[in-house]
Amino acid sequence: MTVHRALTQLQSEGWVVRRPKVGTVVADRSSQPETKVALIFGGYMHLPAAAYAGSIEESLGEDIKLIPLTTSNTAATEARCLETAAAECDAIICYPTGKPENTALLQKISASMPLLFIDCTPDNVEADVVMTDNFGSIIMGLKHLHSIGHTRIAYFMEYPHQVSSVKERYAGYLEFMKQDIGASDPDRWVRRFSTTMSWDQYCDRVQEVVVELLSESNPVTAIACQQDATMCAVLDACVHLGVSIGDELAVLSFNDIPAGLQPLARNVHRLVQRPVELGHIIAKRARLRLNSPTVAPQTVRLLTDFYPAAPFTLTKSAQEFIKTRAAGITQSQ
Repeated sequence: MTVHRALTQLQSEGWVVRRPKVGTVVADRSSQPETKVALIFGGYMHLPAAAYAGSIEESLGEDIKLIPLTTSNTAATEARCLETAAAECDAIICYPTGKPENTALLQKISASMPLLFIDCTPDNVEADVVMTDNFGSIIMGLKHLHSIGHTRIAYFMEYPHQVSSVKERYAGYLEFMKQDIGASDPDRWVRRFSTTMSWDQYCDRVQEVVVELLSESNPVTAIACQQDATMCAVLDACVHLGVSIGDELAVLSFNDIPAGLQPLARNVHRLVQRPVELGHIIAKRARLRLNSPTVAPQTVRLLTDFYPAAPFTLTKSAQEFIKTRAAGITQSQ
């Protein structure tokens, strides 16, 4: 069994090949054609895409050439990238837009070559998926809020929400509020913000909603945020309103940026994805699928890391940093 595992690992890395009626032999790597793997993302300049790309490239090794293609998060550009990659590459790693226009194309590609999705997956496409356990992670964070006394928890999200990761976070919130809190209509505490608004409009709308929720006869005591931009808008609103994060209002944020890069959010309960680990896993799956075409696709999910809030006072001098940082995040998404 030990030898078998070792040979399987060597095969997945391209060092040996298995031949019918012959057995396992050393691969002739000098004569092998160049293997190309397309990396299709919305963009590479922002986390977590940069972390995904770096760890994928590191794990694939020097014998595989990465072909980066960017979609600008539009279905039409994604379709062109997919068609190019299918014609020129041996496998595709994709962060899909989640828009249904490309489902048929993705299904066609997955039937003819290794197709792998990182951190989200479109519906009805059979492919390898390596992603955050969004459903389980948001419930983990909400359970922590409940354990420290919060039962009236709002949920702030963006729309439209076609990406699977966003759908799963929302579904996790609804289930937790129904099952653990006993809320008959948890959607009454859900607030949606359009991604088409400018950053100033976005912040103004979030501030209006925070005022509304805190002015109710039984005000919310916590807000769970879908992602970084929403969290930053909430922090910005609290600065303007003089609301103390942690003392008067708890904030839970589901975000992509590693904890060390957000010192201003130390008073926020944070669910932080593990992009480097996700990248390593999907690269390993890509190598395995390239070397063993009969291997069936599988789905791997990782819980986020959780960082409970630490004592910290958010000063008004932090306001411009929050605005600048969140505007960049919104633009990248």
